[in-house]
Amino acid sequence: MASFLFARIFLVFWAGILFIPSLADANTFHQLLQEKQALEKQFDVQTLECFPFIKKIGFTEDQVPLIEQCLTGTRTLKEAFTDSRNPGYKIIGISDRFLKTAGFHTILIPWDAPKNEVVQFLNEQTSPLEQTAFLDKIRVLKQDISRNLRIKEFYCSQEVSNDDCLQGYENLARVRLPETLKTSGWQEIVITHSHTPSDGPGKLILGFNDSPSDMRERLLKDPYETWKPLQKMYEKIQEKYGAVFKARLLLENLVCAADISMEECEQGAENLAQASQNTDFRMRHWGRVTLNRYNTLIQGDFHALIRYDLPPEEIQNYFSRKALKTQAAEKASLAIKLEGQTKNNSTQLRAVCDLENLSSALCANSFETFIRFVKKNRDYRVQTPWDTLMFVDGMQLDRVNFALNSSSRNTYLYVDANSDDAQLEAYLNHYRHTNN
Repeated sequence: MASFLFARIFLVFWAGILFIPSLADANTFHQLLQEKQALEKQFDVQTLECFPFIKKIGFTEDQVPLIEQCLTGTRTLKEAFTDSRNPGYKIIGISDRFLKTAGFHTILIPWDAPKNEVVQFLNEQTSPLEQTAFLDKIRVLKQDISRNLRIKEFYCSQEVSNDDCLQGYENLARVRLPETLKTSGWQEIVITHSHTPSDGPGKLILGFNDSPSDMRERLLKDPYETWKPLQKMYEKIQEKYGAVFKARLLLENLVCAADISMEECEQGAENLAQASQNTDFRMRHWGRVTLNRYNTLIQGDFHALIRYDLPPEEIQNYFSRKALKTQAAEKASLAIKLEGQTKNNSTQLRAVCDLENLSSALCANSFETFIRFVKKNRDYRVQTPWDTLMFVDGMQLDRVNFALNSSSRNTYLYVDANSDDAQLEAYLNHYRHTNN
């Protein structure tokens, strides 16, 4: 009898929890947006990014726990700011480590750090006098570098600390070009953790602790000659696989990320070519495919990242969840039709879909959800200055970061395209106009 009574109480308790709107209708993306708005209003935070320098994600679905972790870290940060003597940081990354970078207003904090550690980190601020001395030193070094190397665009990646950046500038300032050389030919120099291949022919990436002689050696290399092997690799892949990719996949663009070698790029192209032998695989859209070291991500109906060493069978199996061309076309037509139905609706919100990596199915579903909301809430009016509702995929890390920091966020409400009716209603009710 006692056990039965306990079970009834337990069920009633959880039923009550489930019917509390703030818990039942919680959406990680929406909560993250609201936390960012609170940081902006209370502490004048300008930029908040989730794992800005992450390289290893895994598969598409592995982005979801990262976004959840970012929400955890953001909430801890807000609490720490309240208890901190120095909540003056403007650019913040929720990451896996503590780091002060890019001057004295930019930081990274670990998503799982306890509040007391974050408070301690925030309070460890350099004095104004030391800040001025540091910035003066950086300014003099940059003037020397600009004069010695005759280059205008050079900077430190925000992945390195202020001290590491200073060391990199000190080493670069010791470099001298031959008097006969008017310019190095490089358009851009980036100082980061280590020398790595760049993603463009005019960009040179140097390690902050590279010696001046190593830096000089790399600066004297012809940018075109440095890029030439990669260009030849693309030509080789195009010659070997171009006709196959065009005939089977109608592939518009194959890209090899800078983090893989030429041999690894060719291996990835071979795996993709073998995967394309499958008829079902060919029935999907293939716009841009990026071969890279770590990640296999579906990006809407058209684009994808594929790990270069993923076997052909696994490529086929994983992308079987990607929409067929016929399905994508059907949903795209439906989305256009539904968008028309949302025009001049009573909420005073213009509804649009993100043009970047949002599947047509999610776009159409979002419009349907919004139309149901409008019909159910005839008296809903949005607060000013909001005028546009944009549906984005709140389960893609890069689109989450876009929404958090969009220049249009003062008038755009960004909504997770994966939202159900209850989640959309709960979120929009935060922005309901009242006559009070």
